[in-house]
Amino acid sequence: MYNTIRFSVIIPLYNKEATLLRTLESVAAQKTVAFEILVVDNGSTDTGPALATAFGAPVRLLQINERGVSQARNAGINAAQGDFMVFLDADDSWEPDFLTTLQALINDFPEAGWYAIGYAFKWENRLKAPQQPLPKNFSRGYLPNYFELVTKGDMVATASSVAIDAKVCQSMGGFAVGERIGEDQDLWARIALQYPVAFDKKVCAYYHQDALNMATRSEVQTQAWPFVKRIAQQAAALQHPQLEAVYDYLGRHLVGQASQLVLAKNYKAAQHLLQDPLAERQGMRYFFWKLRAWLGL
Repeated sequence: MYNTIRFSVIIPLYNKEATLLRTLESVAAQKTVAFEILVVDNGSTDTGPALATAFGAPVRLLQINERGVSQARNAGINAAQGDFMVFLDADDSWEPDFLTTLQALINDFPEAGWYAIGYAFKWENRLKAPQQPLPKNFSRGYLPNYFELVTKGDMVATASSVAIDAKVCQSMGGFAVGERIGEDQDLWARIALQYPVAFDKKVCAYYHQDALNMATRSEVQTQAWPFVKRIAQQAAALQHPQLEAVYDYLGRHLVGQASQLVLAKNYKAAQHLLQDPLAERQGMRYFFWKLRAWLGL
């Protein structure tokens, strides 16, 4: 397989001047030199693009006219020259051994469709590990059931801890365009329907929670995330061997979105989402949020 892997680090940029340098410095500090950094700006009105240009090699600044994180990541994929696409948001960061840990994982588990390294939620003065019910004694390797794992715990990967073979990324058509949230989980799921997933739980990536314009802090979407229906249809068409786990995974997304709507007091939208049969697969969690949605609590 690979001895030295060329990585293309793709960083979508939109008004992240406050955190961009921290992100770029964490990439420049990597122990491997076989990488390029593509900062893809899609309409920033702050000094972020100028900061990226001033940073110098190995940064390349691309500017596109289309808004949206998927458009930015896809533009980076199309311009990239590496063997593997690695994604990093402009408000997140890596430990210096992120890419070397990733390279070892790829070399040892070459059949995977995508690869992920452990991450932690990070505030200014504290860290929080995600809840991941991994098999006993699991350290690194192929996940036995990606969909079951993320149904029972937090995400295996964020948009800042994943690498995808360039050929696989292109064959999947990249990230779904026009979807404000869930576009990364959609791509991970589409690939996981057809390939194994390799994971190293060593924490080398940080999902910063103090950024000023995190997408997760925006208004809750009222319609079901488009990828829920898309993944359900693809899994059924493929007769996926873990089909029930896929449905449970999608049901969790629906109930999770409905719970956010209940907390935002948009009870009607929450009721609509909870009518989907996939949501019922969440059992008591489904009934809890259904009761709150109908009682307006």
